[in-house]
Amino acid sequence: MRLNEFSYCVSQSLVLVPYEAYHVTRYHQWMLQPDILEATASEPLSLEEEFEMQRSWRNSDDKLTFIVLHRDTLESAMGSKVPASNKESASLPWQRQPAAELAAMIGDVNSFLIPNIRAVEEDNQDNEEVVREGREFELEVMIAEPAYRGRGLGREAVQCLIAYLSEALGAQPGQLLAKIGDDNLASQRLFTGPGLRFQLADRQPVFRQATYRCPSEAAPPTPPGWAGVLTCSRLPAAATGCGLSA
Repeated sequence: MRLNEFSYCVSQSLVLVPYEAYHVTRYHQWMLQPDILEATASEPLSLEEEFEMQRSWRNSDDKLTFIVLHRDTLESAMGSKVPASNKESASLPWQRQPAAELAAMIGDVNSFLIPNIRAVEEDNQDNEEVVREGREFELEVMIAEPAYRGRGLGREAVQCLIAYLSEALGAQPGQLLAKIGDDNLASQRLFTGPGLRFQLADRQPVFRQATYRCPSEAAPPTPPGWAGVLTCSRLPAAATGCGLSA
């Protein structure tokens, strides 16, 4: 979380912001729903434990998360546009509004940073051993609000996360992976479908899950309306001024 605590991202339909303490109660409500617990392979936490988890992610050097906001809903609640360029910010700095963000929350995206990986695995198509070395990035996405599912927003959120990892951390396509449960057909379709095209790399029958990887030769996906990685001041429980860096 230290990696993205001063960053936000804007695409055509979404705004991704750092996970703040004022998001936790809403997030906790999502994580009490049985279907979400099953899809994310999670155990229910108390509200106090959820706050502790948010603090843990905030201080972590190897995990990052963005809360996914629906852009139109956010801008309607704010009564103004989210700055999506340095030029906009220079004339009208963005004043982040926690209440507006809560109204626009629809899910989250996460990445676990796995350093110094050296793995040998059997290539899925040619039955040859492939050696993978260097840092890897495990991706997760959740669109928690039912009204926003099935609209391509999960794919756009993952594309935003990949674009962030590419721009901010130099992530390469072959370093990206997702571990998906055998029963989570929606996530399988999302990661292997248009706009991402991850491929099955290996299965872990004991855990009833499989690993999907972005092909090394793939071009990093560009989210629709991508405005780049933008920077803002870290917020406590109340809104403060938020501008964009050069």
